[in-house]
Amino acid sequence: MMANKVSVGHQFSGVRLQTGRPARIVGQAYSLYHGRPVSDADFQPRRTRYENTGQLQLLHRSYNAGTPTTVEPSVGNARLSQTNTQDVDIQDLTSQLKVPLYKQLIGNTAMVDLSSLSANPQVKILGKCEFANPSGSIKDRIADHILTTAEAEGKLKPGGTVVAATSGNTGASVAMISAMKGYHYIVITNEKTSKEKCDAMRSYGGEVIIAPSGVPADHPDHYQNMAVTLCKENSDYFDVDQYDNPNNPEAYYRTLGPEIWMQTKGRVSHFVAGGSTGGTISGTGRFLKDMNPKIKVMLPDPVGSVFWDFWANHRAEKDLEAKSYQCEGVGKDSIPGAIDFDVVDDMMQVTDKQSFTMCRSLAQKEGMLVGGSAGLNLHAAVEISKTAKPGSVIVAILADNGVKYLTKIYNNDWIKAKSFDEGSPDPQAHLVDAPLKTARSAGVTYNPASEEPSANGPAKRPTAAPEARKAMANEWISPDFAGMGI
Repeated sequence: MMANKVSVGHQFSGVRLQTGRPARIVGQAYSLYHGRPVSDADFQPRRTRYENTGQLQLLHRSYNAGTPTTVEPSVGNARLSQTNTQDVDIQDLTSQLKVPLYKQLIGNTAMVDLSSLSANPQVKILGKCEFANPSGSIKDRIADHILTTAEAEGKLKPGGTVVAATSGNTGASVAMISAMKGYHYIVITNEKTSKEKCDAMRSYGGEVIIAPSGVPADHPDHYQNMAVTLCKENSDYFDVDQYDNPNNPEAYYRTLGPEIWMQTKGRVSHFVAGGSTGGTISGTGRFLKDMNPKIKVMLPDPVGSVFWDFWANHRAEKDLEAKSYQCEGVGKDSIPGAIDFDVVDDMMQVTDKQSFTMCRSLAQKEGMLVGGSAGLNLHAAVEISKTAKPGSVIVAILADNGVKYLTKIYNNDWIKAKSFDEGSPDPQAHLVDAPLKTARSAGVTYNPASEEPSANGPAKRPTAAPEARKAMANEWISPDFAGMGI
């Protein structure tokens, strides 16, 4: 071993070392070769210096392997400028390094290949990693867009308070953006929301109100109605109103849709996303169909949500009845104004057990920790892959991070208590109306925005002609999408 140390020391006797354990190891070899102890002066930085961990890693590897290695000063990490740092304009430095603000990390998320899940090796399944957004969910996109638009329109003024009714993710996103912009916030959720999400919403310094679960949609204690009441009673409060705000689907039309189109180079054939506000499926689905009308849009729905009955069975909203389910962030007990059912080609009912089994399988086989809605979307994607044509590319939304559900989906005791474990029968199996329904038959449906019979979808959705929308789509995908893996 001593001979190895001497050899390494000889090879690197010209490299100026910095303090730290790896450097001290190298220093021992230097000392043995030169026949004197290494002094503090040997570790003092000079004006021209190499703070190069890449070199030290190579050196340490050589030391352990007993193989002398010659490393030039420029090898490894980029060599620091030989100019004194005091000579650099600190304002220019940030732009030169292209270091973003945290808020600027919203969007442009990665896409990963999950084709190992596909039932057909000729069909690709891709996951859009929306859990990589700063707050850990897809909702950062709408929170930023809605609040920025409200500021521009004068609806949100300095010193105002932001109010949001939420199943958890939008609340965390609104809390984060409010903190960045300097607003106080109040988010209202219900008892179904995980402890992790509630804690996250509080962490940004605002207020969290937890309403009861299971109350009718028209009850004053329903979390959405509580938000409306708060804003009516306080003129300086701004209601995010994610369920009916047209800026919700617009945010996805402007960002998520273009990203998916660019990342798949236009090869996407199926888009899969569960709905709660309906913004993701409506805005993204509309953009993709504007680019290629042949793209199929799938809306998987948790068993117990009313979307299935509304879409598949043409039931009026006043006759819809929600049932209990555990999958958070998807499904609804009423029809939001932000959803556009015209975009939806297919629907599928998915049980909680199917969603959570997929989540846990993904963690154990792919090393990805995702939320329940991602499990729901991927379960639907696998079902689509069974009948999709060879060459199909299915893109599924992975909306949020599994860390938000450690006390639920990834807690063995909770899974067993809810009979979602492998050995228990599916407690919702008897509630499944049909696993898959496509090409909805023509008919008149109840329009929640106007409360009058009309074509599918709320009156609030964008009404631009298809050609005008496609022109806007081409305009909106023009920014530089570097770093998206295109």
